[in-house]
Amino acid sequence: MFLETERLILRKLREEDFPDFCAYATDPEMCRMMGNDPMDTEEAAWETFDWILKNEPRCYCLVCKEDGRGIGNLTVTPVDASLASLPALAGKQGRSMSFGLSRQYRRRGLMSEAVEAVANRLFREEGMDYIHCGYFDFNAVSRAFQEKLGFTHLITGPIEFKGAEVISVENVLWKK
Repeated sequence: MFLETERLILRKLREEDFPDFCAYATDPEMCRMMGNDPMDTEEAAWETFDWILKNEPRCYCLVCKEDGRGIGNLTVTPVDASLASLPALAGKQGRSMSFGLSRQYRRRGLMSEAVEAVANRLFREEGMDYIHCGYFDFNAVSRAFQEKLGFTHLITGPIEFKGAEVISVENVLWKK
């Protein structure tokens, strides 16, 4: 998937994006909100980045047209089977979406632009009925963002994440 919006180019994440990835993904607050351990060394950041390159074939780099920098990422994956089997989703086609954006580029509508473009592609060209997106209950920024984009609540509950129990809020955006 390659997409272009007014202010962004969304293209497959590649190895040369690592310096830009480090610039935003090592932010301790971003790590905390995503439930990740702090990436306080280049080696720790590389481990995460390398895992994404090898395991997330639909991870896209958000490139800001204004300065050519990679300012975030957006990943599209299959919906987890435990969610896809819920009565509200059973028998429907969907994808999960996750994303992160550099703090210095927030509050400009850039992530809204990216999510809306990818959602349109998933609905119109790939025939999806819904897009799933979740967040940990302590992540007020993601909650507000998903509500703004029209995601509606699907289910809330405890999950095991990295050896601890956390509360996960799962939302869905339906094709219109």
